[in-house]
Amino acid sequence: MTTHGLLTSWPDARITAAIPMSCVDMGDPSPAVRAKVLFTHGDRDGTCPISSARQAYRELPAAKAFLAFRGSGHSNYFGDSRTVNTFVDWMRWSLYGDTAARDRLRADATSSTTTWESALR
Repeated sequence: MTTHGLLTSWPDARITAAIPMSCVDMGDPSPAVRAKVLFTHGDRDGTCPISSARQAYRELPAAKAFLAFRGSGHSNYFGDSRTVNTFVDWMRWSLYGDTAARDRLRADATSSTTTWESALR
């Protein structure tokens, strides 16, 4: 919730990369923030409904991605290797311009129990 809040309710233009995990929609994106945003969420999250995170994703401009873990709850995917690898490559691309890391994102995130969606610039 806090991460998404820094893109919407309490905008901070210094944010250039963000990874909201199991978040809820906190309002309209601030035009002051132009961050690359990677959402991660379990599709069986009983604390933060995935529908709210999906709404937040739809509202943001590119560059953005959504990694959903099928059958996962609120946080049981945090230590998953797909989570870790995707996070690292997201930040390498977002913060350092590493296009090889960007190009690995789909492979990092893809498995029989995940869904990857992205709009990358």
